[in-house]
Amino acid sequence: MKRFTRVILFTIALLIIGVVIVGLQVRHQQTETETAGSITLKSGGQELLIPVSDLDRESFSGETVNGKGEHFNNDYRGVELQTLLSEQGLSPDSIHEVTALAADQYSAVYSGDEIRESGRIYLAVEVNGESIEGIEGDRPGVQVIVFGDPDSRRMVRSVEILEIK
Repeated sequence: MKRFTRVILFTIALLIIGVVIVGLQVRHQQTETETAGSITLKSGGQELLIPVSDLDRESFSGETVNGKGEHFNNDYRGVELQTLLSEQGLSPDSIHEVTALAADQYSAVYSGDEIRESGRIYLAVEVNGESIEGIEGDRPGVQVIVFGDPDSRRMVRSVEILEIK
């Protein structure tokens, strides 16, 4: 009888361990799915996930210049950075700078004055009718578009984090 009880208890313990492992895997996959289609706003020790789909709002176009000095006119879809920040309760007047960090750890810094300048900095999800791809092809991409820069070094692609100071 004792042996039978031990076998039952051992079987129950294995089942519990299996359920816990499966639960942790599902939770991890859900977290990856949530962050894969979003960018993170960090401000004052708080983090907020913004779905990439929420950035697809308006059309805009303009000229950018690459590192070789070549000029390009493109049509984009996205949202102006100052608009997005204002909607999240962050007054553009109180922002000193914003750092955009890409999936590959590339980053660029934008001053508060640049952010407050209307028509200067946007977050784009589409260029010339094509979705911007992330570094990993299965993730949607977001690119910072900066109009008026002498070259494209601050146009960060595959943005994952916007850190507001």
